Amino acid sequence: MWISIPKRPIVVWDSICSSISPEELDVVMEHFLYMVPYLLVECASSNEQRAQYSLEPFTYERPTNIPPARAGDCGVYSLKYIECHALGIEFSKKDFSKPNGKTMRDKMA
Repeated sequence: MWISIPKRPIVVWDSICSSISPEELDVVMEHFLYMVPYLLVECASSNEQRAQYSLEPFTYERPTNIPPARAGDCGVYSLKYIECHALGIEFSKKDFSKPNGKTMRDKMA
């Protein structure tokens, strides 16, 4: 998950979209959508900072254009995808071919 505090969406980066239906994800995400605003308010270090946050629930989206991971590789795959996303680097399925996947796992270990 990626949370944009100023814009208020939670983005669910799921490399195995078939593992949970949109309806099931709605149920799972509902708790996060309400919990994150409360955490921001409760963890604010001052009243001024606390006043910046609203208790309105966040929204969420689940992009469908994420290249799928092979079974067993989703943890490493997710970390590399997040790293590329944070750096603004495109990440395609070919980047996570078998030889590259093993190298990535070895470097993370």
